[in-house]
Amino acid sequence: MAATLFATLEDINVHLPADKMQITDAGDDLLQIDAYRLIRSRLAGTFSPEVIATWASPVTTPEMIREIAGKIIAAKFYATLVSEDEPDGSLFAQNLYNEAIMALNDIRNGTLTVLDVDGNELDNGALVETSFYPNDTAPDPSFGIEQTWA
Repeated sequence: MAATLFATLEDINVHLPADKMQITDAGDDLLQIDAYRLIRSRLAGTFSPEVIATWASPVTTPEMIREIAGKIIAAKFYATLVSEDEPDGSLFAQNLYNEAIMALNDIRNGTLTVLDVDGNELDNGALVETSFYPNDTAPDPSFGIEQTWA
């Protein structure tokens, strides 16, 4: 295997129908690279480069990121295999891909927490609504009768 980056074969194959198709060691190299690039680029502003750099193999990659990578790889693999039979695209593959992208968006928005391999919460530096003032925690401006515009 030339490029096992974020996901193992088990992380990928769990999302594929076991009775129909499973990816092999030789079939995932380019898909691993695609998933690696997509995940790193989507989370670059959320986690520091130092944190992302620690995800050097599936052993050091958080479980949530491994699951997302597995879904992306499985979706692309399945879509490629059935592309001749389903020229409009595979709904199964599209749903897997959408789930992965939604999870990445939830991580970026701070609504999904990523735990490192030791079970500790990773620092998510994402900017959310409460990062800006005024926000929902700030009181609304108010004016009294004596405070009118001149």
